[in-house]
Amino acid sequence: MTVTKDFSCILCAEQSSPWIVQHKVKGDRHEMLKVVCCSSCGHLQLNPPMYSIDYYNEDEQVNFVVHDYGTPLEKILEHSWIDAKRRLNRFADKGIDLDKIFGGETLRILDIGGGYGFFGSEVKRQYPTADVKVLEPSVKRAEMGTKYLSESEERHPVPDFLTVLLDQDFAVKYQGSFDLITMWHVLEHVPNPIDFLRLACQLVKPKTGLVCVEVPNANDELIKLSPAFKDRSYMIEHISYFSPDSLEKVARKANPEAQIQTYSYQRYGIFNYFHWIHFNKPQGASPDLFEGKDRWWLETTWRAAREQAMTSDALFMIISQL
Repeated sequence: MTVTKDFSCILCAEQSSPWIVQHKVKGDRHEMLKVVCCSSCGHLQLNPPMYSIDYYNEDEQVNFVVHDYGTPLEKILEHSWIDAKRRLNRFADKGIDLDKIFGGETLRILDIGGGYGFFGSEVKRQYPTADVKVLEPSVKRAEMGTKYLSESEERHPVPDFLTVLLDQDFAVKYQGSFDLITMWHVLEHVPNPIDFLRLACQLVKPKTGLVCVEVPNANDELIKLSPAFKDRSYMIEHISYFSPDSLEKVARKANPEAQIQTYSYQRYGIFNYFHWIHFNKPQGASPDLFEGKDRWWLETTWRAAREQAMTSDALFMIISQL
């Protein structure tokens, strides 16, 4: 079945009728949106693509998980710290030694769309001399993050929040300023991912700078194994649904001269996976992120198999400036 009204692919600009992938989109109260597949390049996107800063100012993403999944805010925060630490450690896993690469100079990092600032705070904890900035367009989220980090018992370091948009003016002001740009589950939210990534690439230092991007994986095998998981995978805040191929296309259009490496990465644990398959619903109060080491062999073997097949729940891309 096809859609014929006002379609334009945000990757290739194709305007012919796309295929409908999903008729209902989570959070679309007026049932106006669909997820479609471009007939030319195969990219999956929301149609029509919609972006509203008000959605993020009201913290609707977190509110949905709390109210519809039954996951307490405390558990969400706990998982956010686990993610932050794993993300920072992943650089070493991919052969990126931040200390060695930047030769003891002040490490300058910009976390785009950094939300409450957990990743930026973890960088400051592990690299106290680093200059860490968090670009977060939602003033409310930045204020909430600053309050939480500064008032927590652990007294987490507070990164420098910049509550502005990534636009041409910002790119000109900070051109070539950063050693590392990170975007953790951000690119799928923007209506113009190619231009957005192009601006991000302008911010890093020539030849040595890195841009690192993590997004949900449209080829996640769980989408085919759990109808309920498929339904929750398509949501109003996600404009693009990237496969390894379409994510690399975005990067090559944004920065044709760069070196691009794309990896598959599994965030959630095997118990979460089985719960979706067996019960066809989320785990709710305590989704499994595999916080411990009680099933290390099983977990690592399963994760390695999914990551090798590029069917895990997330993709991780490194763009190196040449």
